[in-house]
Amino acid sequence: MEFGFAPVQSHADFDAMRKQAALAESLGFHTLWTHEHHSQRMMYPDPLMALAALAPVTTTIGLGSNMLLLPIHHPLRVAQEAAMLDVLCDGRLRLGVANGYSERDMRAFGMLGKHRGKQLEEGLSLIRRLWRGDRVTQRGEGFDLRDFELFPLPLQRPNPPLYVGGHAQVAIDRAARLGDEYLISTTQKFDEVAALVTTYREALAVHGKAPRKPALNRIVCVVENAAGKKAAEAFYARALLRLYDAWGHESVTGLERDERELRVLCDDHFIIGEPGECLERIRRYEAMGIGHIACLMNFGGPDPALVERSMRLLGEQVMPML
Repeated sequence: MEFGFAPVQSHADFDAMRKQAALAESLGFHTLWTHEHHSQRMMYPDPLMALAALAPVTTTIGLGSNMLLLPIHHPLRVAQEAAMLDVLCDGRLRLGVANGYSERDMRAFGMLGKHRGKQLEEGLSLIRRLWRGDRVTQRGEGFDLRDFELFPLPLQRPNPPLYVGGHAQVAIDRAARLGDEYLISTTQKFDEVAALVTTYREALAVHGKAPRKPALNRIVCVVENAAGKKAAEAFYARALLRLYDAWGHESVTGLERDERELRVLCDDHFIIGEPGECLERIRRYEAMGIGHIACLMNFGGPDPALVERSMRLLGEQVMPML
């Protein structure tokens, strides 16, 4: 089992993000993840720029976007900037992309139409071809390349890992066909995760691909005692509902009243508890076929001291057991 970590992305000075990133690397986390939302204060708007800021303060940990909203970006620009970042960070990039779901995000860039899936597919295809070093002649939405060659090429060959998100059947099939990895949202319930893993495995088999273990976003908080667990559960439950309702994620906006109860939210969405409890929960995901958990410890803006204690408890008492 691999563990990723999303450093704080809501401070204007960026120092907290850098400090948490360095600590995550020292504790043995596998990947740092940055996110993308717009017109709010919980996420930086440019995941690749945030990763570029983290490259000089780390040396070995992977650097990944989770997720870059590809339809609102020019795919050639993404290919170029991501390739340069892979060179700058000595081959540590993981590029995660998705359609996007927030109406507010999409509207700001004039991208409310249902053709986002087509643009995502075109963009993924173009990025992979350019990263391979092909001389590309291809016309698509907003680009017209004639014998175009990318420079510089990414350091990782044939390409940095491409993660694809989404939970609809068409999105999972896209991840199997066009991606290297599949990343599941923290909005998916516990039982839904198992079904998505099975669907992904089946899609890989249909497309003649080798089996892979998908990655999973989860709100994680490792605490020292029962009182800490109770406080953390209450905080993260409020944050999950407040933020995803505001962002308009259908997996949360569509929750029934009983599904919004504290105990149900904790069972369905969180890994929160003392080290032994978290270890047991993680092993259940591992048994489903999950190979990487991206830990969203900063979700909703908790106390930085709480996050640091959680990081250390996970890194020192849980991760070594896995």
